[in-house]
Amino acid sequence: MDGTIIDIKRFTLHDGPGLRSTVFLKGCGLHCAWCHNPEGIENSLSLWYLPRQCIHCHSCLAACPLDALSVDGNADADGGDRAAGGDGLSIVINRQRCDNCGLCAEACPTNALSFDGQRLSSAAVVEVLLRDRQFYAESGGGITISGGDPLVQHDFTREILAQCKAAGVHTAIETGLHGSWELIEGFLPLTDLFIVDLKISDPELHREYTGGDNALIRENYRRLAALGLELLTRIPLIPRVTATVENILAIATFVRACRAGAQVELLNFNPLAENKYLLMGRDRDFFRNMAPLDAGELAGFRAIIEAEGLVETGEHRL
Repeated sequence: MDGTIIDIKRFTLHDGPGLRSTVFLKGCGLHCAWCHNPEGIENSLSLWYLPRQCIHCHSCLAACPLDALSVDGNADADGGDRAAGGDGLSIVINRQRCDNCGLCAEACPTNALSFDGQRLSSAAVVEVLLRDRQFYAESGGGITISGGDPLVQHDFTREILAQCKAAGVHTAIETGLHGSWELIEGFLPLTDLFIVDLKISDPELHREYTGGDNALIRENYRRLAALGLELLTRIPLIPRVTATVENILAIATFVRACRAGAQVELLNFNPLAENKYLLMGRDRDFFRNMAPLDAGELAGFRAIIEAEGLVETGEHRL
């Protein structure tokens, strides 16, 4: 079975215990305003332009059969994405014309035009993952499927998990649990660790900032926690949105009610994600004047988690 992935990161340390390899899939049921992997929201591949790598040879323009590319301000007014190169010679992609044929990327000698992922078979993904079985065994590590959200490409994900599980490798998925319980049940026998993102407790704010209802997520979390499976809860700390005393306390109280003594990890905001929005030609206004939380703020939120009897496993950046 083929699936669409962003990347496979080997030798990761923050996606479960031990040394791991993490597969980042495309496709997500939520559309978080702060998403740090925005290329993972859509399941389909998308073309990127990296202006700093462009040598302005214009091979891409000659290769495009649909005239979907132009130089700087010469694109059609509708549908053009511009990544500012600072030299007035940036390539503009007309998204309404572009059909992602890839001929421009093939013609580009510097990879200034490239796709934000690739199609691979589950067998090809597993072959990469199992290269490091020895390191997994020695470190207590394994493989993690992240995204996006693995629930979107669920059949593809389960194939990967099943093959890794059969090889004796520890398996984990990172998910927002935005899917039916019947769908999640299919992952239970194949997944050793569920890493679950809980973002916003207030239903209206959750819908505003993620585009989805958190009632389904909370019910799925309750069921998952009740099964006694290995579970790690993550909370992204987004200034002025999720990183508030009210929100962290509400999530901590909910987690404690579902599983006393549960492990919780705080994810500090990372401003580097803004550059991805630039490359994708997307609005970056949400990230204006945002910075990672300082040590005092982190300590305050950690204290809230621990006061609820939960185990805070140590924050790292998104």
